[in-house]
Amino acid sequence: MTALAICSTLIGSLLGFRFRFIVLLPLIFVGSVGLVATSIAEGKSLFQTLSAVAIFVCLLQLGYICTAFLREAVTPAHAAGRWSLLGSPKLP
Repeated sequence: MTALAICSTLIGSLLGFRFRFIVLLPLIFVGSVGLVATSIAEGKSLFQTLSAVAIFVCLLQLGYICTAFLREAVTPAHAAGRWSLLGSPKLP
């Protein structure tokens, strides 16, 4: 479950940088179907399957939202020239 939680959060973070909100819906559907199929193949109980899907969905959305907020907070500062990783420092 820990690996699922970490991977879900990282996938959500990557999607938050690149895509808009609508990408979450198909990914949640495909990921949930994959988790259910894997859980059935491994012979897990219904509670374990539902908890894995809930963890996947919640942490995917959490990673996406946190990264989207971070992107929106950093973009105006970067566009104004107050924050630059690649440019040379400006001396007063």
